Amino acid sequence: MFSYLLLAAIAETPTPFKPSPLCDGIAKIEAATLDRPRAFRSLVATEMRQVRVRNGEGIWTMQERPVTIVKPLEGLQDCRFVYNSSISLACYGASVVDEADAAAVEQALTNFADEVAKCLKNEKLTRRSDDFGSAPSISFAGGAKEPFYQISMVPLPDVSDKRRPELLVLGAAELPPASAAKPAPAAPKKAAPKAKKR
Repeated sequence: MFSYLLLAAIAETPTPFKPSPLCDGIAKIEAATLDRPRAFRSLVATEMRQVRVRNGEGIWTMQERPVTIVKPLEGLQDCRFVYNSSISLACYGASVVDEADAAAVEQALTNFADEVAKCLKNEKLTRRSDDFGSAPSISFAGGAKEPFYQISMVPLPDVSDKRRPELLVLGAAELPPASAAKPAPAAPKKAAPKAKKR
C-alpha cells in the first residue's frame, strides 16, 4: 500500500521544464550580434587544421595551418562565417528531408522557424514569409538597427536530393557615429534703449 502511494506521488510530481538546446545556441548568437565594433567577434575561435596549400615548387601539399572557425553552438550544426561586405553567420538545423517531398520541405522549414521564434528574445523582430530566389524562406527582421535572421531550406553538401534548414544571421548595420553638434554662438544682446529724460 505504501509503495502504491509513493508511486502515485512520484507520478504527480511535475517534471522540471528543460529549454531546448537550440535556445542556448540562439542566445549566444543574439549576444554576439551586439558585439562591437564587428558582430560575432565573441563566436570566433582558431583551430589548427590540415589544409591543402601549394608549396614554392607549385606542388600541392597538406600543411597544418590556423583556421578561423565558429565556436560550438548548441542545437545547430556546421556553423561557419560567411564573408561578404560584413561577417554573417550560417548554421544548419538537424532535420533532413527529401527535396522531392514538397510538403515535408515546407513542414521542416516551418518547424525550424517556429523553434527559432520561441528562442529569440528580441521583441523588435517581426516574422514574415518570403520567396528567397526560387525557394521560400522565413525571416525575422526589425530594420537596419536590428540583426536579421533568415531561414531557408538548402541542399546538403554533396547530396543534391536532400535538404536541411539553414539559419543565416546578419548583425545589425554599423551606423556611423553621430557627429557632435557644435554649440551655436550666443546671439549678442541688444542694449536696452535709454530712457528719455523729461
